[in-house]
Amino acid sequence: MFENFSYKQKLIGLGVIFLLLFLTANKRSFKITLSAYEQMKEVNKRLDYMKNSSHDSQQLQKQIHLYDKLIGSQNVEAEEIQQSILDFATGYESIKIDKLSETHISESNGFEVITNQLTLEGNFQSLIEVIYEFEKKFKVSSIVSINFIKEKKYDQRKSRLKVQLIFQNYEKVS
Repeated sequence: MFENFSYKQKLIGLGVIFLLLFLTANKRSFKITLSAYEQMKEVNKRLDYMKNSSHDSQQLQKQIHLYDKLIGSQNVEAEEIQQSILDFATGYESIKIDKLSETHISESNGFEVITNQLTLEGNFQSLIEVIYEFEKKFKVSSIVSINFIKEKKYDQRKSRLKVQLIFQNYEKVS
């Protein structure tokens, strides 16, 4: 049957058959494989993005925790802050509360600054211990100023040691 065709016609026929086989293979195998490969690359990109997002969100949580530690907790009412300071200070029997000033609220550069002032009285060791506990365990507000005051009572020939603590919280004004 193929003896009647010339080599040129056989070559053209073989090329056409090769082209049909290539197109069929491309449609059936290569195209599906390339599509699956592209999908796999896309899924890997998304997976990497999700891994990085998880890591980034953990970093953001750490930063938020650090900022809360530095500037005090967010979204807390001024009265709650003052009450928390008072509750924390009354937990120590070795000191006494001398003065708790009224809460001062001011606005600056788009932030609301809530300031509380507490004066404690006691001996040096107990005052230092309370200050340390405020710094270490008190999460509601942060101490921005510590001032030791020594008052002399000349009529009683005694001196009293006091410490003035100033707490501040920052809230973004919306």
